[in-house]
Parts: sequence; C-alpha cells; structure tokens
Amino acid sequence: MLDVAACPEDEGALERHDDDVRCTTCGRVFGVEGGVLTLLPDRLAHVRQPTPAPEARSGEDDVRWIEDELEWWNPWHDAETLQPFRPRSGLRGRSREKHLLGRVRGRVGDHPIVIEMGAGVSRTVAGLWPEGPRYVATDISLPALQAGRRILGPQTASVQCDAVTWPFRESSADVVLILGVLHHLSDWRAALERACRTVRPGGFLLLHEAVTKPRVLARWRAGGMDDGWVSPHEGDVPATALRAELERSGEILHWHGEESPLRFGMVRYLVTRPGRHELLEGSPALTIAFNALDQAFGRGPGRLFPSLGFNEVTTVWQRRT
Repeated sequence: MLDVAACPEDEGALERHDDDVRCTTCGRVFGVEGGVLTLLPDRLAHVRQPTPAPEARSGEDDVRWIEDELEWWNPWHDAETLQPFRPRSGLRGRSREKHLLGRVRGRVGDHPIVIEMGAGVSRTVAGLWPEGPRYVATDISLPALQAGRRILGPQTASVQCDAVTWPFRESSADVVLILGVLHHLSDWRAALERACRTVRPGGFLLLHEAVTKPRVLARWRAGGMDDGWVSPHEGDVPATALRAELERSGEILHWHGEESPLRFGMVRYLVTRPGRHELLEGSPALTIAFNALDQAFGRGPGRLFPSLGFNEVTTVWQRRT
C-alpha cells in the first residue's frame, strides 16, 4: 500500500514509523486502526471518528458536504449486507461483471494493483474479483472499510481518505474502480481527474455512475421518486460532461446505459417493497429478464423522450500510453 499511497497534504512518499505511517516530506504521522490507514488532510482530521462531535463541524462548504454525507452513510454501512455481489445474477453484480471487470480482467496480468474509490464494503470486488488483485479499498467512511475487511480478509489494504483529494501516486494502479461514487462528491471532476492520473499508461478505469437526466413527469412533481432514501447531496453528473472529462486523457472503450424508469419501477414495486432482494440476487433468469426489459424501454421510448432514458452508465476507460 505504501508503494501507491501518498501524503494527502503534499503528495510526499510514506514510510512505516513504529505502528504508524509518516510522510517523508512534511513529517506528518498517520494512524492505523483495525487495519485501516487514515490518510485524511488536516481539514478533515475530525472525521477520523465514525461520529464526529457536533462542535467539530466545519464552516467550509466542501467539508460540511462530507460531514452531512457521513452522517447518512455511516449508519447505512453499519446495517448493509455483507453478501458479495454475484457475477451471473443480481442487477449490480451481473452488469459490473459483463460490462466492466469481465472486459479487463484478462488484460492486466495475474496480480494487478486495483484501487477502488468510494469502495463502501467492497461487495463488488469480494464477489467478482476475490483472488488475484492486490486490492486497495478506499472510502471516507471508517465503518464501511472495517465492514469490508470482514468479507475481504486481512490481506486487503484499506485507506480512509477523501475522494476529491485522493492520496495516491500518479501511474500507480493497473485498474481504478469508481462504482456509484461521483454523484455523491462536492467536486466530481477533481475526483475523476485524480483517479485518471492514478491509472498507469495503458491501464483501465472502470466506472459505474448515475448521470443526470430529466425527471419523469417533472412538470407535475416537485421531487424525485427516490428523494426519501438518497444521501443528502446528490450531485449533478451530466453524461456529456462525463464523457468529455474522460476523453481528455484517454479512450473510452465501452459505454453502456442502464436503469430506465421501467426497471426502477419494477425493482421498487416488485422487489424492494415485497422484500424479494434475495430472489433477484440469486436468479440469473430473473436478472436477464429485468435487464432485457430495461434495454428495450431505454432504447425505445427512451430515445424519443429523454426522461424515459437511462439513468446510469457503465464505462471502460483506458489511459493513453
């Protein structure tokens, strides 16, 4: 991990120092707790704890953004299932295997360095790439990283850090994963730029992201259908802007849209409300049926009416050599 990570303040090299880690440039010392290395800049030092004291809240807008998100995400991760995603069933697992990991796994060697931004509890890697990669899980949430270590094992490297000031060296990773993270960030462009710089020339960025589109029946609805259960700051990531940022320093090898309003409605009313998540997660046939209907709807009515199009994209990006 110390071969790829850097000081979050000055990007200096890190070295072991007793039971901690020290920056060789500025001398800052970063702690390790339960196998998780904390690489937070000074302005975020107070979020080292799962529940920062109210009086420690910052006056800076971007720091308050992180504080609000953590207040929502930490309890979420505490209650989240630790069941790894499956490669052949389940909407997340099957899509990420088919459109992301399955497209690069054989092109990066037997033991690639894989770093995930906003890893949460690492259900994707635990289920789809459990052996082979030298994996580094990163997240701003300490409870998420600690939970992820329970399904990944002690050999995993875990780093608590901020995505916008991502503390990793340029050209240090064979693969970087960003799965449903950018729209939660205060500056998604800065985070994406950091992630792209971390990929070695010829390496890959695998991205699964919610993109902005017109809301269905927006004229008659003040809010969205999912407003009641999304985190406090759902950012704005237009698909055209996302493509433009990626094309600045590499090539988009694959771009796939998914999650039409039809699939959203089917999952909400046929799976979530009746409590049938395990049925969908364990059934390849049901997953294929949901995806087929999703693609037919998104590529049919979705082409005519943008509000009926896809709300998510999966993309494989390769850094120029």
